Amino acid sequence: MSGTLDQYLWIAIAGGIVGFIYTFGIGANDVANAFATSVASKSLTLKQAVVIATICEFSGALFLGASVTSTVRGKIFNADLYEDEPEIVMLGMFTSLTTASLMMLVATYFGLPVSTTHTIIGCIIGFSIAAKGFDSVNWNETKNIFISWVTSPLITGFVAFVIFAMIRYFILLSNNPFSRGYYTFSLILFITLSIDAFFIFNKGTKNFTHFHENVYDDRWVIPTCLGIGAVVGLLWLWPVGPLAKRRLQAKRDEREAALATRAIVDANKPQQAGSGESIDGKQFKAEYDPEVGSIKFSLDEPGIEEPNDSDTDTQRVENRSFKRKIHALSELGTSIGSIKICIDEPVEQQPEADSKSFKKRIHTMSDQLGASIKEALDGSFVKQMEAQTHPQQTKRRRMKKNILIRFEEATFKQNLEEQAFQESKDTQQCWQAAETYDAEVEELYTFVQAFTAALSSFAHGANDVANSIAPIAAIIYIYRYGELNAEAPVNKWILAYGGFGIVLGLLLYGYKVMKTIGYKLTALSPTRGSTAGLASSLVVATASYIGIPVSTTQCIVGAVAGIGLVEGRKNVQWASLAKVCISWIVIFFVSCILSAGLFAAFAYSPSLTS
Repeated sequence: MSGTLDQYLWIAIAGGIVGFIYTFGIGANDVANAFATSVASKSLTLKQAVVIATICEFSGALFLGASVTSTVRGKIFNADLYEDEPEIVMLGMFTSLTTASLMMLVATYFGLPVSTTHTIIGCIIGFSIAAKGFDSVNWNETKNIFISWVTSPLITGFVAFVIFAMIRYFILLSNNPFSRGYYTFSLILFITLSIDAFFIFNKGTKNFTHFHENVYDDRWVIPTCLGIGAVVGLLWLWPVGPLAKRRLQAKRDEREAALATRAIVDANKPQQAGSGESIDGKQFKAEYDPEVGSIKFSLDEPGIEEPNDSDTDTQRVENRSFKRKIHALSELGTSIGSIKICIDEPVEQQPEADSKSFKKRIHTMSDQLGASIKEALDGSFVKQMEAQTHPQQTKRRRMKKNILIRFEEATFKQNLEEQAFQESKDTQQCWQAAETYDAEVEELYTFVQAFTAALSSFAHGANDVANSIAPIAAIIYIYRYGELNAEAPVNKWILAYGGFGIVLGLLLYGYKVMKTIGYKLTALSPTRGSTAGLASSLVVATASYIGIPVSTTQCIVGAVAGIGLVEGRKNVQWASLAKVCISWIVIFFVSCILSAGLFAAFAYSPSLTS
């Protein structure tokens, strides 16, 4: 360790702490916008998105993360000016991290998706101007940022518009959307997986200098990626596709049965037997049998008799019976194994095929009944009787909401759609007016969207985590060796440190940005969301290959807006889109100014010691 820099130990320690806050902001903003379309379209739940991000970001950072990272990002400033003053760069990186952390948290608080790369670059430009003047900045490199503000959203928006317009016209609006969607899905998989594979090869392997310089070659990488996509596409034709088709058909039967289940739930409200419900025109009734502890479905039979309030003895007997029912149902919960289905003789008189179909739906209905009772009957007779018979126990149960439950409700168990609709009536109206497509086709696209989100997260962990901790690595390197180097070694613990901060940011604060991109720009569904991911990956991979400057954040925003335009201008919430676009410019220049001011305060303030 260089003795001349011992006095700057506080910068190394504080830089490590502030750097973690910065990675937290990256997770809450940058990673959150990558998963926003998947969560909004319901291809993934918020909890599933957090789990996937945790595994993929961490794995990408730890196993494919850089062993070295550039300490001077994109050669933003002339490092030769600081050759004899490495402590100036050390301080500048600290003030840049501090400012960037603040700006990321502020942007996330207001739900504004911003480019984390542009934010930290703006901060570094600010400190360099304050330290050495405007001539110290490499403006030829910096101009790419201004270009990307226009190119990123416009190019991706156009690509997304074209792709979704084709999917909508040839598949979603056709007379047989599921059949077309099923047989063209292998082509979608081929294109998507080929692009994702190339994205991993091109972006993730850059961290391995020897591999990228001596082994990597487009002549074998591109055919390999196309081969990966082709294999997956063929696997869809057989055996994955047929299995998925049967699963989707089973889900369709479940949805139909669920509608009938809700009718039964409504029929079993307090002191009332179900009656007069039907499936395919067949009348049936539902009643609870206290002797066997089961719900009985029967045809053309009377329901449970109502208690006779005028007869005291009868009322007492009925109350005891009713409590037994309550107790049985409360123990039953969602354990459907206790629910028995009774189909009486009149059903057997129906035609055989029709009767089997009817029985199948009844049994499917029983599989969902327990969960539906719990979900649909808010203030049901079970809860009411529990509260009346055990008031103290019920009160204690309500008061004993532990920390874990509250934590879940505040993070990954939030209802982002409901929150977004409450915050903006325009958002609610936009979603209500959006076109609804075939449910089974939408279900198909959940697979490709979830898989694409996972691969993109893995690539982000492999490449962007190392970039995010570059200022931390620079601070530690300068403190340890007392010199400025264009590259600094990155230990695995630093990568894990950055990966943990990113995951924590997504978990605790990522919902803010998810609501903006996922709900407040346009209405999304699996077909729309997967198209946005496909267009964004295609543009980022292509732009990186040919050298056009783009931002992944700005690409996904442009893709979502482009998809909304397919169904008309009214399907895009232009006020929200304008606010997001303006924030890119504001955040960048405010970051420059604040970073310059903070650096000047530390570097040029009078000292009490000589």
